[in-house]
Parts: sequence; C-alpha cells; structure tokens
Amino acid sequence: MISLFEVLKVGVLVTIQDMGRKNFRHMGIPVSGAMDQLAYQIGNILLGNKRDVASIEVAMGGTILKVCHDVDVVITGADLSPTINGQKIPMYRVIRLKQNDILTFHGAKSGVYAYIAVPDGICSKVDFESQSSYVLAKLGTVILKGMIIHGYHNEKRDLIGLNYEWQPNYSNRKVVHYIKSSHFNLLPADLINELSTNLLIGTSNRMGMYLSTNEKINQEFNANILSEGTTFGTIQILPSGQPIILLADCQTTGGYVTLGTIIHSDLTILSQAKQGDYIKLVAIDIESARNRNIEYERFLKHLLLDRQNIIKERSS
Repeated sequence: MISLFEVLKVGVLVTIQDMGRKNFRHMGIPVSGAMDQLAYQIGNILLGNKRDVASIEVAMGGTILKVCHDVDVVITGADLSPTINGQKIPMYRVIRLKQNDILTFHGAKSGVYAYIAVPDGICSKVDFESQSSYVLAKLGTVILKGMIIHGYHNEKRDLIGLNYEWQPNYSNRKVVHYIKSSHFNLLPADLINELSTNLLIGTSNRMGMYLSTNEKINQEFNANILSEGTTFGTIQILPSGQPIILLADCQTTGGYVTLGTIIHSDLTILSQAKQGDYIKLVAIDIESARNRNIEYERFLKHLLLDRQNIIKERSS
C-alpha cells in the first residue's frame, strides 16, 4: 500500500467507486458503484487495470488533491477543468503526476462525474464485497478533508490515450432510451405525452434525479402500487405526475408507479446530465435495447484489445 493523494479540499463530493455491491439488494443494501460506468471502465483499461478496480469519483468540481508520490493516472468522464499546478491537463490519456503536484478540479464544463484511475486501483475499505462509498450508511470509505487516499503501488504505465472522436460526448440535450414497465398502460395519456417531450433536469444527486414537464398534469391517477424492486435507471412517477429517475445509490424497492427503466448503455448519458440540461425519454423494445447494450460492451472489449496491441508493438 502507498499513499497517493492528500485531500486538501473535498469540493462538492469525492467518493471511491467500483462496479458496486451487486449481491445484496435482497438485504436492502443499495448497489452504488460508479455513476458513469463507461468512463470509469475506460480509465482502468487505458491504465492497464482490470476493468472493475476502484477509482476516485469527483462530482462537479471544487476538489483539490496533493500528490503524495509520483504516480501515473487517467482522468475520464466529465470535464471538470482539471489542472496540475495551475496548468490544464489532458483527459482520457495516461499522465505522470509528480510528488507535491496539486491536482485541482475547478468546475464542470460538461458532465457531472469525473474519474481518476490509478495503477491497479485505489486501496480502501471493503464492505459487502465492494469498495464503493455509500455515504449515507458509511459503507466504503467516506472521503474527508485531510484524508490520505491510498493505492497499491505507483509503478509507471505506458503513456497512451484515447482519440478525441472516441471519447464520450456530454452535450446538454440528451436522448435516453428506456424499456416500458408493466405499469405503462396505467398512466394517463396526457402524462405519457408530456413525458415524451424534452424534460428539464432539476435537482439530482447519486440517489436520484428530478425532472420537470412543460405542463401541469391535471388528470388524476393512482400513483401508488405495492412495493416492488427498483434499480439504477427506474423511472418513478409521483402522484403529481413528476418523474424521478433513480440512480446508483437508490433504494432497492419503491411504491410508486413506474414508466420504465433506462437501458444499461444509456446510463452513462443519464448520469452525466446536470441541473438545467434537457433529456428526452424514448421507449424502445427489448431487442433494440439488447443490441445497444451489446455495442456498449463491444466498444470496451475493442478498447482493451487495441491497448494490448499498442503495448505489444511498442515492446517488439
């Protein structure tokens, strides 16, 4: 174990995240894990890590870290204006940080969540088979000012990066696809029509995202159901007609009627949407969702293979 960063300023929120604690939902324990699992995995792949090792997740910015030992890192996800000693640094590329460097995330230009991948991942507390921070229940490590964030080592890695055209794009108007729930036909027609328009994102955090429709829904309906399982991407509808999309730290059950569930490959788009952005919810069938999810996974596998080929060519 080696000290990598001293937290000089937390900013909005800093957590440790991996793929989450997936095997304990039956006990009421949220999955948590990286909000943008695509960006998180890209960072690990570029650094030569296993895809599921823990990284640092930085939300919105205002975070300042002091480098304790020389270390190679990759910063992915939202552009939170990262700098080293005041100088802008590239994202989606392995960069070499020096002891006593000051890494600062000044604020969001696009997206919400950025990731710092380090060699072989962050070394931190494991709860229920995951290092993911779930702050409300103090699962995993809760990052505070003055804390030292540790890694397993700081060996040098190959200085490679991802071409700009392959980097995720976090525009402020997003189309997000979902699969209809069994409650879909219970919803009033005017509500479904409103939910098909551009929806304004209100407040959000790691638990959920509030959306606003353009018109007030006047048709009454029964939004309450017997509690059923929920997941990252469940779209709940409150009695007022307001939609809420549940996110990575969401509860495991809910008693509100649902519109549907965001498909896995679009959760990265959803998670990087910030307050004031617009999203459009579009229903698709299961086969279309499966094909999109296959393309998502295929991209990550190709990235891993390309990295291996580049390293092999350099060493030959």
